[in-house]
Order: sequence, then structure tokens, then C-alpha cells
Amino acid sequence: MPPIGDLTILVPIDVSADDPPALEVLDVLRPFEVVLLGYFPVPDQAAPALIKDEYEDAARETLDGIAAGRTAVSDVLVFTHDREATVDRVADEYDCDAILTAGDTDHLDRLLVPIRGDANVERIVSVVAGLLDGSDATATLFHAASDDAEHGPGEFLLRGTLERLTDYGIDADRVDWEVAVSDDPADAILASAPAYDLVVLGETEPSLRERIIGHVLSAIIDEIETPTLIVRDVQ
Repeated sequence: MPPIGDLTILVPIDVSADDPPALEVLDVLRPFEVVLLGYFPVPDQAAPALIKDEYEDAARETLDGIAAGRTAVSDVLVFTHDREATVDRVADEYDCDAILTAGDTDHLDRLLVPIRGDANVERIVSVVAGLLDGSDATATLFHAASDDAEHGPGEFLLRGTLERLTDYGIDADRVDWEVAVSDDPADAILASAPAYDLVVLGETEPSLRERIIGHVLSAIIDEIETPTLIVRDVQ
């Protein structure tokens, strides 16, 4: 269980875009070490080395511009045929605890923390505790139950997660919880996410996309616009 302030977040950014995002969320993530992954997509028929020769200077300028003036940010530039494999590899190489996906934000007032089960809860809790410790934000622990009969177990799960957060010294008054009854947990999370500044989700397996995060998280990542941290399930 990583201590608060000793977590590393990977932030992938497409440096081939003409108008890259400002990524103000990097300032929100100041409690953590950040690895900024600038990736340049290479067409399947092209050689990465040739694309690198042509575009490396511009890509480096873009990446440096995003990282400029921000402490605790390191960066790596990669020309790649496969974004997802590159994200996975760099996350392993830099021992990253979580990966940022989706949008941007310049403030951190409310966190949505969906909890699906006991898998990866300790790592999710450590990330949430770090975010709360480094800000004045509040958090909502969220569970989607398939029917009313599962409401009680869902409440028990969230109360246990809250206790783990208080073990980190987080004031219980800064954390509430909600159990929603929904046939589709992804839809329930997507419906709630716009009211929050950041969503914190957890993998159930140590990898990325279908073979890593599974159907539910893949569906969320494809649709969500709220900045989202995917907490990796790594030992």
C-alpha cells in the first residue's frame, strides 16, 4: 500500500494534435509524481524512425510546453504504432500507480469513487486519500447494485471503504456514499460523473483495456468526459 504522496500518475497526451490540451489537471495532481507520456501515433504502414526524424522537434516542443513550470513532472516522448501497448509499457517502466484518461479540470472540489468490490480497493483508497490530503475536496463513494436485494451489501462495501480512508487520517465528514440501483453499472457511473471534477476507478487485472480493465471500465472510458484516474492493479 503506497503511502500518501508516494504515488505516481501517468498522463498520456497525443503530441501530434495541432491544439493539445492545456492539461490544467496536472496542477490538481500536485500531491503526486507525474509522468507525462507524449505519444505520437504512427500509421501502420510507416516506420516509427522515419516519422520521428520528421516530427520529433515539434513533438518535443509540445511536450516541453505542457510540462513547463510544473514541478514533480517528468516526461517521455514515444513514436508508436500502438498507443495502448505504449501506455501499458511506460506505466510498468515508471511503476505508475494510476493512469489519467479523458478530460481536463483546473480545480478539485468533488471526487466520484465507484467501488465495484474488494478487488483493488486498498490501492484505490490510497490514491483517493492522497488526493483528499492534498486538497480541500470531498469524495463520494459510489456503488451500482443490480437490484434492491444488493443494496445492503453495497452499503456494507462502501462503509468499509470509508473506514479504510479514515485509517489514512481522512476526516469522515469529507466523504459520503451512494448506492444506486442499476442494471448497467457503466451507465450509472456515466450518469453521475458530470457532477464531479474527477472520477477514480480501479482495474481488476494488471493491464489495460479489455484484457486489463474489462468491459465495464472500457465502456466508461469510451464515453466519459470527466477527467478519470484508472488505478492500476499492480503489486
